[in-house]
Amino acid sequence: MRILSLGLDKSVLDRSSALAGRVIEYGGLADQYFIIVPSAKKETIELSEKVKAHGSGGNNKLAQLIKIYFLAKKLLRQPGFDVITVQDQYFLALIGLRLAKKFKLGLEIQVHGFEKLHGLRSQIAKYVLPRAQSLRCVSQRLKKQLISDFGVAAEKITVVPIHSKLTINNYQLRIKESKNNFVFLTVGRLVPVKNIGLQIEALAELTKHYPKTELWIVGQGPERKNYELLITNYELAKNVKLLGWKGDVDSFYNQADAFVLTSNFEGWGMAVVEAASFGLPIIMTDVGIAGEVIKNGESGLIIPLGDKKKLVEVMIKLIENARLRASLAESAKLAVKQLPNKEQTLNLYKASWQKAMPLKRD
Repeated sequence: MRILSLGLDKSVLDRSSALAGRVIEYGGLADQYFIIVPSAKKETIELSEKVKAHGSGGNNKLAQLIKIYFLAKKLLRQPGFDVITVQDQYFLALIGLRLAKKFKLGLEIQVHGFEKLHGLRSQIAKYVLPRAQSLRCVSQRLKKQLISDFGVAAEKITVVPIHSKLTINNYQLRIKESKNNFVFLTVGRLVPVKNIGLQIEALAELTKHYPKTELWIVGQGPERKNYELLITNYELAKNVKLLGWKGDVDSFYNQADAFVLTSNFEGWGMAVVEAASFGLPIIMTDVGIAGEVIKNGESGLIIPLGDKKKLVEVMIKLIENARLRASLAESAKLAVKQLPNKEQTLNLYKASWQKAMPLKRD
């Protein structure tokens, strides 16, 4: 089996990157695996005997997309390719669909979410998704959306949760009885879709009852200045810590008392899985793995999108009820332990490729 992947992340061109390591593992499932990514520099990196990574070249996004198309076309003239897999459902998917038709190959589209589903992207997604032979998504929630909103046949879809190496910790070490200095933690990009401002606003209400409660925000992004302004306006400088981007967040998981995610959209929610593995009770909006891995009242507390009143309510509930924190933390930890391991994840990847192969056009 020969696979051509059209990707988005140029870090694969760095042999020492985590992505390059994962791609080498993907290559172990095939006879050969080629990946093309957008980059300013045109280059080819041999990652292993089976895996080659290509940078497209091009000074802007449009030029890079055009170069990806022509480079892929050149590679596909070699005999023996079976499947094209693309790492987004928009412009790369459109390129992949055109190439799959031209060379009579199977097409797999990977769906991690629909954060940018508007305008032209929305029209492209509606066109390409039903036409792929195989789709791989990260959650049952996304599978349902692919079926209901895009008319994708259920049998085309393989659900593969995002795998990461988890450290399962002993939650009992941090389930304290004291209500003082309670620390809520959130980890993620500081962008509008994450809606972290809702947490700051909720904390402004919460500190009226528990003035020593803290919110730690780990992440970086364009919303930082807006959050700084909110912190100033609500006089929360002693309560909210904007910690910036951290390469290693383990120490923050270890010090926090609960984890909060208030995103308006998530395809999966890797930070929630990580927090659960560290034994943190979870509060999250009804997105991503909510209802699938984190179940309301069982392994976490799930709130409606944008509901500040409900957020304050459940934050107070966690502060005041140590037994509830312990119960939620234990159930969440058990839930993430049931997620597919690396070997199972790779087998699901291969199954998705094979799902496309029998449908190759003669």
